[in-house]
Order: sequence, then structure tokens, then C-alpha cells
Amino acid sequence: MMENLSKLVKRIMIKTEKFEYSSFMVGTILDSEIIEREDVVRSEFKVKGGEPIKSEITKELSKIIRRKNGKVISLNKPELNILVNTLFDEIELSSRSVFVKGMYVKNKRGINQKKQRCKQCKSEGCKNCNFSGFMKLPSVENEIQKYLKKKFNANEIKISWIGSEDQNSLVRYKGRPFFAEISSPMKRKALFREKKMNHGIIIKSAEILRKRPTIDHGFIMKAKVNFESNIKDEKRIKKIEKYFNNRDISIYSMNKRKYFTRKIISIRMKKKEGNRITVELVCEGGINIKKLVSGENEQVEPNFRKILRIKCSVDKEKPFDIHYVKFQESEKKLKT
Repeated sequence: MMENLSKLVKRIMIKTEKFEYSSFMVGTILDSEIIEREDVVRSEFKVKGGEPIKSEITKELSKIIRRKNGKVISLNKPELNILVNTLFDEIELSSRSVFVKGMYVKNKRGINQKKQRCKQCKSEGCKNCNFSGFMKLPSVENEIQKYLKKKFNANEIKISWIGSEDQNSLVRYKGRPFFAEISSPMKRKALFREKKMNHGIIIKSAEILRKRPTIDHGFIMKAKVNFESNIKDEKRIKKIEKYFNNRDISIYSMNKRKYFTRKIISIRMKKKEGNRITVELVCEGGINIKKLVSGENEQVEPNFRKILRIKCSVDKEKPFDIHYVKFQESEKKLKT
């Protein structure tokens, strides 16, 4: 038995040497024949109590591995799980997720924030999308995923966004925050510097978090909004400055089929050139800026069109640019 365990440990050490980890846990799936033999012996000799053979093998394996790698055995959130399956003579490794908070900038218009699902196969995978389920279009999500996969030697990256912007919007200055979960990484440590990527996308900063972050942060954003309207009198435009100052607005969510409230903190007119008007908007996150301007389907109430009593629509080529996004609540509130 000890000889077999030694051979098994040698295989485990070879497989785990590519992983960065400080703690581990061993699990075992034993061949049913071994379990049946144990039951026969216990029954024949009327053995009661004592550790089952599965537990004994698991403990002994853990001790030998600990002596070899010098790591900590942890039964509570180990960084590396080692599963030994004697039935199929397999060793499966899975490492605990790493969580990253970062800030990105987008300096080029026409780039989506999220990957676009393949319309041909509806994300099931086909030749058109190379069986990825997503269209072959540039996106912020794709660039960040490629960067983090390489950084942590991982296969899967799930990104949680703090708000979203239009395809033709820019994200400027310090950028927009995002959270990323890196699943089964081989590396757990990384040094981050500002990273310029394709399509005008830059990761301005990033850091590894100690725990899983909450992603339901409220946030305040500042945006430069460009819209078009046949308003001639600038004084009339000033009306929205006064009206929307610290104003709660009602938003109808089509997905959730309910209303919720968000606050507009301020609106300031910055420029007017013919029918094109530029305003600076500071507001809580969760407001559809296009519908705030146009009043489309009356999903945002009140809106620019309703207050100005004239048709308004955002500039299609340069709708709005994000200048900053700030959390309203403490970022230290993390899940265990």
C-alpha cells in the first residue's frame, strides 16, 4: 500500500508543480472493489468504529504531500484541490478563484463593452463563431479576458461590470471599474502596470482582492452628453439645468417589469453649436442616458424631451463619454 501511495504522490507532485498555491486539500474516490473488501473484513471480524479506509488513505496522502511540498493542509477554502480517482486512475486539480478589481479606459469609438453573442447559433457554437458562441468583433471584454488569461495562466475569466457605455462612447481619464473572477488559475500572484491593448483599450490599474467582491455597488458617474435638438434659445436649455438639479427620476425596467428611482445630481450646459448641444451630466448609475434625452417609450421620467417640449436625441456618432465612475459605498464590504 505504501509503495502505491509513494507512486501516486510522485504523480501528484509532477502535476501540481505548475501551480502557485500555499494550501491544499486532498479528496479521494476509491474503486468500489476496495470499499467492498473493507465491508467484508469489517463484517467478518465484527470490526466496529475506527476510520474508514477512504479517510485513512486521504489522510496519509495529505501527510506525504505536505512533507514533499511544505504547503499547508486546509479543509476550509484551500487554494488547490487535489482529487484522486482510483477507479479511473486519474488525478484532477482545481485551484480556487482569484478576484481582481481594475479600471479600464476606451479611447476608440465603435468598440462594444461586452462580447456580442453569435446571431447564427444563438451562443450554442457554430463554424461562423469558431464554436465560441460569440461574434468575431472587438470588445473591451475580449481584450481584458485575453490579458488576464495570460497573466494568471487561466482558461476562464468572468467579468462583472460597474455600469455600461454605448458602443460609440469613450471612457476617459481614470476609467471605469470592473471586477474579474479568474477560475482555476495556475498563477495566483501578478504585478500590474498600465497596459495598452488593442482597439484603444487600456487597463489603467488593477489589483488582486483578498475575497470575493460584492458587485451590487451603487455608483456616481460623470458624462459628457452630446444631443441634437432644434432649440434656438440657450436660456431654454438652461431650464434643464435648474429642473434636474438634485432630481429623482423614475426608470422602468423592461426586464424586471418594475420601476426604480435614481438621482440626477447636476446638469451643466457646456457648448451649443447649431442644433448640437453638449451638457455635463453627473448622476447615479443605472440611468439610460439615451432615453433620458429622448424620452423613448417614456421609460425614463422626467426626460429632456418632456421638459424642453421638443424632440431630442443623442448624437449617434458621439452619444456620450464617461469621465469618471465612483462607488457610493465602501469597497471593503466583501463576501466571505
